[in-house]
Amino acid sequence: MTSLIDSRLAIYCTAFIAVPSAFANNGTPLKELPLSQVLADEAAIIATQSESYQLVMTSIQTRDNAVVEAITPHHPNNPSNVKRVERIVSEQDWDYLFAERDPAYTHLNFLKAVAKYPALCGDYSDGRDADAICRKTLATMFAHFTQETGGHNAYSEIPQWRQGLYYLREIGWQETTSGGYGLCDPQTWQGQAYPCGKNPDGSNKSYFGRGSKQLSYNYNYGPFSQSIYGNVEKLLNEPELVADTWLNLASAVFFYLYPQPPKPSMLHVIDGTWQPNERDKQNGLVPGFGVTTQIINGGVECGGSAEHIQSQNRIDYYRQFAKHLNVPIAPNEVLGCKGMKQFDDGGAGALNIFWEENWGWDAESSDGRTYQCQLVSYQGSYSSFIEGDYAKCVASKFNVDIIDDTNGNRAPIANAGQDHQVEATEAVTITVSASQSSDDKGIVSYQWQQTDGSNIPLQLSAPNAETTQVQVPALERSQVFNLTLTVADAEGKTAQDTVAIVANVTNSNQAPKVVLHAPKEVNEEFIGVKVHATVSDPENDAVQLNWQVSQNISFTVAHDQRSIIFDAPAVTHDTPISVQVEAIDEAQNMVSSSVTITVKNNQQDGGQCEAIDPNANQYSAYQSDKVYTETSSPVSHLGLVYKAKWWVQGNEPTPANEAWELLSTVELPWSIEAVYNGGDEVNWQGKRWQAQWWTKGDKPGVAGVWVDVGAASCPS
Repeated sequence: MTSLIDSRLAIYCTAFIAVPSAFANNGTPLKELPLSQVLADEAAIIATQSESYQLVMTSIQTRDNAVVEAITPHHPNNPSNVKRVERIVSEQDWDYLFAERDPAYTHLNFLKAVAKYPALCGDYSDGRDADAICRKTLATMFAHFTQETGGHNAYSEIPQWRQGLYYLREIGWQETTSGGYGLCDPQTWQGQAYPCGKNPDGSNKSYFGRGSKQLSYNYNYGPFSQSIYGNVEKLLNEPELVADTWLNLASAVFFYLYPQPPKPSMLHVIDGTWQPNERDKQNGLVPGFGVTTQIINGGVECGGSAEHIQSQNRIDYYRQFAKHLNVPIAPNEVLGCKGMKQFDDGGAGALNIFWEENWGWDAESSDGRTYQCQLVSYQGSYSSFIEGDYAKCVASKFNVDIIDDTNGNRAPIANAGQDHQVEATEAVTITVSASQSSDDKGIVSYQWQQTDGSNIPLQLSAPNAETTQVQVPALERSQVFNLTLTVADAEGKTAQDTVAIVANVTNSNQAPKVVLHAPKEVNEEFIGVKVHATVSDPENDAVQLNWQVSQNISFTVAHDQRSIIFDAPAVTHDTPISVQVEAIDEAQNMVSSSVTITVKNNQQDGGQCEAIDPNANQYSAYQSDKVYTETSSPVSHLGLVYKAKWWVQGNEPTPANEAWELLSTVELPWSIEAVYNGGDEVNWQGKRWQAQWWTKGDKPGVAGVWVDVGAASCPS
């Protein structure tokens, strides 16, 4: 159901009336307040908010869940933002980018998450490049996915930037575990606003990290539930849905779009809506990927004199995703957050969105209290984004009853019911009903009108009744119809709601068939790799082919579109390349096919010597559950000796892990994942190389940062 008129706005139109004598000054606290006064106060406060407030309100709008559940890959009725994401990240891309993902993180679930929030990869009417913003958005989100939920396995054949979405649930927690991550005490505002669900034995549900954002705590599950279901109770009672359904990815989209004052939303950072003021600039808060890390985990990762290892991980992942998604990185873009101070109330992102008691003085009231709530930036029980929360705030903070003084005539509430999906290969009849509409004194008229502008008329049996039959004619193509319901009360107040009828057509014209032919393996830097498509169509329709090659590899399409040629890239290890083709016939039936070609690395990375420290057995073995700091004794792990550089727990020592200093004197091969400082030496292709300054991902013998210092003791 898509509401056209916010019933709250209709309420605001009620004329303000004088406060009855029952509320006049009598020197004692008020017991009651007229609803008209409460609504007028709320409207006046909202009207004084900045343009940023209205932009946020627009960016957090959602679609009905029926529309979300109807999403299927490449469906012509998919919303425009979903189609944009599909063009940029195919299912094959998804499988490549998240090669070690938990099976619950599907490409379809991601499309549904995108569909729920129109602002994600949405359109812009002011000249901004929606495709470019979407690509940068996805690169940003994917980099943070990978840091938050990645496998972080330096020994995997899959590079760490492609190990994202590995974890679905927080390590060590199960759905049967009770009482975790919940501020459930009803004496706290968190427990009042977001009451914890109960297990059958009476214990509290657990709100441990679930999904791509690893959403935690009841006071985060509640607002997310409000965004998805229109109430806080659903996910507080069924938190497992955040792991087991499309919410496992929608939670990250929600977090990307919603601001956490005084922080702006990540969307408004990436699309340029947020522009730092002088206070932000003084704090080092400037547009770029780095400030999104400050938004996510700035208290831990940002502000130091050097880049924190976790922040550096995010930077590395972002660079890789940006390269894959064709996102240019400006030379002056700030990718890290070292030296950044945290956002504060003086910054451009400061936004007041929560209702709190107004502790001011009002000489007009009987006891000097304002009997109003005010907007504040810190989180509380009542949100200005939720209809009715202002009245709840006033009633709670001032212990008053809100009396409906609008002559018993509030505007009606229109409800056209849930959206419908039908198969319209042949004519079909459905029933739409306004039975869920309401008015305090009763609705006196109903009107159903077709408003989709499709020029395909629907037949309504009773367009002026509460319930009507709707006949959808047989169609040749899928079509979305809209019916707008208008309800009115006895005094002429009206409200509207729209219901969508998604009419799908199973086309008698059959889809084409396409098969790709390609070599299974090629050597790196091989010139002229050819991929050929065999195409057939049952109706002999003309077929359009659209090609894609992963890794942003350039390719040339043959004149007849039936083949492409590209050059294999240089790689540091055996690397899969995905080639995909979409085949679209004259009836717009579309199928796709893909093939994976492994690009073989011609040289082994480094030498063949065994990297073992013979003295390693003299040190205590590393324990994953133990906390280590810079004062801890060295530990042994996999035959090497390490010492922690700072506080670390559960972060495995490896030569590529900056949190650990390698104490063992051994010759190690160069690794694309490792960070090297000036003076560090590695083996590569039979030679010993020394880094001249900080480097990561730069291949010895190619990048100028490395100097050949002689033959390796472990020749390749």
